[in-house]
Amino acid sequence: GSGCAAIEGFNRMHAILGASAQCVAVNPSDMSVALAALDATVQVSGPGGARTIPFASFHRLPGDRPDLDTTLQSGELITSVDLPPPLFSEHAHYLKIRDRASYAFALVSVASALQLDGHRIRAAHIALGGVAHRPWRASVAEQHLAGKTLSASTLREAAAAELAQAKPLSGNAFKVGLAQRAIIRSTLLAATGTQGNNTGDFA
Repeated sequence: GSGCAAIEGFNRMHAILGASAQCVAVNPSDMSVALAALDATVQVSGPGGARTIPFASFHRLPGDRPDLDTTLQSGELITSVDLPPPLFSEHAHYLKIRDRASYAFALVSVASALQLDGHRIRAAHIALGGVAHRPWRASVAEQHLAGKTLSASTLREAAAAELAQAKPLSGNAFKVGLAQRAIIRSTLLAATGTQGNNTGDFA
């Protein structure tokens, strides 16, 4: 209840999306970003029995209870994390941008997964790390891309639309542009698939 000292302090690594006056911390996980993009589900068991939590609903935004990172209830344990049948195996990429090449949390990370029909995007799943208290599912960008022809300009528009809701702090405004460029880069790399085609095909 005392607020968040980082809001007026050193906040270069902190959140630009979904933060509150109580907390501007970011979720540090890499794996969780990928799981969010792939629509994983979390199986839990507790005093009330077993239940399934969609991964998008597993982590919380801080609100006025930053001490609660997840939607797990008292006494519940995770028994498994399940992935749906693979729909994005040919067109997926995880991009992590950090200050050092190793032993560093992401400034921004992006997990991109695409279903393509030629150059047309049938579906896009995109999640961001390093920008919010939970893995941030980029639903605005996803909706913007669905049904469109994949191109750099379309990706720029989608990334800008997603980050329009960002509220940077005094020391991390650079993350807004960085996140936009990371979405574009990760999604273009996902589009090349496992064959390593030139991303210039989608310029």
